[in-house]
Amino acid sequence: MSDSFDIPSIVVKTRELLALRGFAANELFEYEDRYVLHPTKESKDSLVKYVVWVLKEEKVVGVAIVRELVKEMEETESQRGMLVGGTRFTPASKKFAKVSKVELVAGNYSSFDLFGHEMVPTHVIAEDTEIQLVLEHYGIRKTHLPRIQSRDPAARVLGARPGQVIRVERASPTAGVAFYYRLVVDT
Repeated sequence: MSDSFDIPSIVVKTRELLALRGFAANELFEYEDRYVLHPTKESKDSLVKYVVWVLKEEKVVGVAIVRELVKEMEETESQRGMLVGGTRFTPASKKFAKVSKVELVAGNYSSFDLFGHEMVPTHVIAEDTEIQLVLEHYGIRKTHLPRIQSRDPAARVLGARPGQVIRVERASPTAGVAFYYRLVVDT
């Protein structure tokens, strides 16, 4: 990444969010109306690719912009996309984004770090092997786990999708750390 110019705070916050999700974004491309990141993450035996567009000016986002992002996803063989900076998303853009695996982030991120607050415990998307161990130990199915909505702030920050399981780590005076598992459900 070039250090010859100041990186806007919205791009810095987007990179921090991606790092929290385990993605590394080493390049930043600047265009007339947006910044573009192509973060990646090693996952089991494959490489997960993202295309992230950060709009320079907040605006109403229609389906045409989402289609352009999806076209870039196809060109770069990326599995997921993210569009940051819309003031509002049209119903058509929301519907198309959902089926195209594009996450829409309205406006700027919140002014504080959700997981930096002392009252918010650590949340992590649990690995499949860990989930299987928990389910076998308790003799239950995934659907028997308590639920967390996909629109929950912690689930949104992590980029959790319905069907995934979030592990919540809470401090315990007797156990040291206690683990709680929540199934992400669509709202």
